[in-house]
Amino acid sequence: MKIKLNQLDVLLEVAAQGSIGKAARTLHLTQPAISKTIQEMEAEIGMPIVERSSRGVVLNEYGQVLLRHARDIDRSLSQAREEIDHLLGKAMRQLRVGFTSAAAWGPFTTTLLQYQQRFPGVKLIAMEGRPHQLYDALENHRIDLAVISSTDGMRIAPMYYEMLYSLSNAIIAGKQHPITHTTSLRNLLSYTWLDWDEPGDHSILAQVFRRYNLPLPERVIHCSSPTIMARLMEEAEMVSMWTSVRLRFPGYQESLRPLSLKEVLPATDIGILCANIGRLSSAGHSFLELLRVISRDWLQQSDAHEMVVNQG
Repeated sequence: MKIKLNQLDVLLEVAAQGSIGKAARTLHLTQPAISKTIQEMEAEIGMPIVERSSRGVVLNEYGQVLLRHARDIDRSLSQAREEIDHLLGKAMRQLRVGFTSAAAWGPFTTTLLQYQQRFPGVKLIAMEGRPHQLYDALENHRIDLAVISSTDGMRIAPMYYEMLYSLSNAIIAGKQHPITHTTSLRNLLSYTWLDWDEPGDHSILAQVFRRYNLPLPERVIHCSSPTIMARLMEEAEMVSMWTSVRLRFPGYQESLRPLSLKEVLPATDIGILCANIGRLSSAGHSFLELLRVISRDWLQQSDAHEMVVNQG
C-alpha cells in the first residue's frame, strides 16, 4: 500500500476537525483538494474510509485503522525531527531557501541578513527560481521552504502556503519606446513581449490576456532573467509585465519606464511555501518567524506603500 505523508496529514486533520471544510482551512487547501486526497487513499486501500452526513464526516472502521497508524507515523517523524535537530545542534546546521526575483526586494533580503547575524551556526543556501521550479524543488526536498511570487495558475496544494503581501504590476518598456500616452493591451499586441515563463497555466502573461479576452501576442520571448529582459527592452521596442519592486533594483530605473495602461493588472502575491510546516526544522521555523516580523514592519514604511496593493 502506497500512502503519501501529505495524505496522512489530510487524514489526521479531517479526523480532528470532523469536517472537510474546517480541515481545508487549517491546511490552507481547497475542499475539492481534501476530497480528492481522501478519494486517492480510498482507491489505494480499495475501501471507503469516511462516512458523510449533514453534521460533517467521520472515519469508518477502515479509516480508524488508517488513522491509528497515521498517528504512529506522525509521532515517529516528530521524534526523528527532534533527534536530527539535536544532532545538528552539535554541528553546522543548514537551511535551504528558495525565492523568486520579485520576492527578493525588501523583507526577504533583510531577513537573510538578520538571520545570519542571529544564527551564525546555520549555513544558509538561497536559490533563485521561478515559482513552478521552486514548487518542484520543495516537492523533491531540494529546498526547505520558499518565498514566492504566486499567480492564479500556480500549484499550491497540498503544500502549506501563507501570504505576506501583494505587489502591484505594470507594463514596462525601454525609455526609447514610442508609446508615451495612456494605451491598452490591445494596442500593444503588435509589439514583441517578454514573458517570465514558458507557455502554460502558470504564465502570468497568458492569465492577463485571458482576463481581457485577448489573444496572446504573436511574438513572445520567454526569459526568466530580469537582466536579459532589461537589456532587450533597452535595445528594442519590447514590453513586459513586471512587479512594482523590479524597477527598484539598481540600474533599471535609468533605462526602463512603466507604460500608462487603461486596464487594471492583477496583483502578484508574495508568500511562504513549504511542503509541511509541521515538519519544518527549528531553523526553518526561526526563519519564517523573522520573515513575518520584518514583513509586518516593512509594510508600515512609505517605501512599501508605493508598491503594495491594499488587500483590506
